[in-house]
Amino acid sequence: MGERGRYRTKQQITILDVLKQQKSWFLTVDQLMDLLRQEGVQVGQTTVYRALERLAEDGKVMKLPMEDGSKIRYCYAGDEELRKPGKLVCLGCGRFIPLECSKLDDFMEHICREHGFEPDIRRSVLFGYCEGCRRTDLCKRD
Repeated sequence: MGERGRYRTKQQITILDVLKQQKSWFLTVDQLMDLLRQEGVQVGQTTVYRALERLAEDGKVMKLPMEDGSKIRYCYAGDEELRKPGKLVCLGCGRFIPLECSKLDDFMEHICREHGFEPDIRRSVLFGYCEGCRRTDLCKRD
């Protein structure tokens, strides 16, 4: 079935709406479940996982494995800002920050030329700690 004809369940629509409200944040399934409960939505965790997978396949949600592989975070992908190249994700709070830097093209060219590797900038993510988490000591560095 084509994109236009894809059926959306009530749960998918609700999950997408909640993610839209939190559009600058990558959320774990547990965080999303908490937000759904706060909205008075009763839905099972398995249903949430299935809905997120379907929404990710359709390009409505970005799926981001965390650098340690422990959890996957999800974010609404409908805004133009989220489709821009380069993303910064805070390991402390999960906040998404678009990477807009004049040096990004130079960096990508360096990687390609000096290391023989062509990164896909649209999928490139740098993990670290945002200014707020650094200030409040939420970053737990080894």
